[in-house]
Amino acid sequence: MGSLPGLDSIRRLLNRLDNPQRKLSIIHVAGTNGKGSVCSYLQSALSLAGYRVGVYTSPAVFDERERFAVDGLWISREEYWRQAEKIRQACLGIRADGFPLPTIFEVDTALAYLYFLDKNCDLVITETGMGGALDATNAVEKPLCCVFASVGMDHMPMLGNSLEEIAAQKAGIIKEGRPVVSTWQEPAVWRVLADAAKEKGAEIRFADPGEITEISDQRICCGDYELSPALEGTFQIQNSVLALKTLLLLRDEGYSLPDEVILEGIHRAYWPGRMERILNRPKVYLDGAHNLPAALQLKRTIQKKFTNQRITYIMGVLADKDYDGMLRELLPLAEHVITVTPENPRALNAKTLAEAAARWHDHVTAASDFCEAAGLALCDGSDVILAFGSLSYLRDIKSAILKRNEEMSHV
Repeated sequence: MGSLPGLDSIRRLLNRLDNPQRKLSIIHVAGTNGKGSVCSYLQSALSLAGYRVGVYTSPAVFDERERFAVDGLWISREEYWRQAEKIRQACLGIRADGFPLPTIFEVDTALAYLYFLDKNCDLVITETGMGGALDATNAVEKPLCCVFASVGMDHMPMLGNSLEEIAAQKAGIIKEGRPVVSTWQEPAVWRVLADAAKEKGAEIRFADPGEITEISDQRICCGDYELSPALEGTFQIQNSVLALKTLLLLRDEGYSLPDEVILEGIHRAYWPGRMERILNRPKVYLDGAHNLPAALQLKRTIQKKFTNQRITYIMGVLADKDYDGMLRELLPLAEHVITVTPENPRALNAKTLAEAAARWHDHVTAASDFCEAAGLALCDGSDVILAFGSLSYLRDIKSAILKRNEEMSHV
């Protein structure tokens, strides 16, 4: 099961499964950074309002089952394999007809829609895997609405080498006459999204940073609404305001969403691996800042949240990312940088990353494994430990840090 761009394969699979996506009310979320957080805010508020909400996200951070959740609860292993058997039977028919088998992501997308239909979900929030126009999730013909988190430079070999090209791929999820909500964007992205919406006769609402009149620690005033997002980081300003605008649009579409439910839902949201604090002494955070736009957001968070504190980084990245740009922006804020090799075929070796980091920092250590990285960081005497980079290693480094901290507490 390789990667075949285009929608023919996923449509063929869904058709054999009687098109479960057509029987669901789907909120389609695209963007470069912030999609997962926005999905979390939306799910939290909609579930609190009494709706049964399915959420399909990617990639997995801690467990593959987390990608298929209803009201925050992961799919059970038994239910996963029950749905997978339906898809296996459909794939046998596809192969018998002489067509290529679907990709793994296409299988997962179909499985999500089958599962959410079986669970009688009132609403489904679907996050694009990559891009939009040719993403398997774009087999949805009539979404309830389309939502755009921040769009930046990432996945250039697949999506294009300019913001306009990347935005055009993302804008491919916009459908005829279906409403669109977007966070504030770079001017080039704004124009692409606005033009695409106009072409499809779709109303588009952009969040406006000018509406934010006051920002304090974890409190955001946006127009008449005071938000207190549970998720930490300055980038949650954009994400929580985008969620607010989307929920207000849904209310205009007839969904029952009182102000107090919207605000409380945003306050209660939880999304692992996004400035997630896993220890208090020392303060240890995990963050999936895996590209340059996310690194710039993380830099702003560090400058605001950790002023005059000693910081140790644990960093692991994929080789196809602009890791040199990330190092240039983030390393001046650290006392010590520890590099690791994520468990991923596309991973950059820790020694190679350390060599690149040494151009920007004098105190860099390449760890041989996650346990060594955790021990080095916890023994560093820093006020803050920040493990960031590829989402694919956060589960492993979290486990290593918690285990090493437990061992040290008994010494």
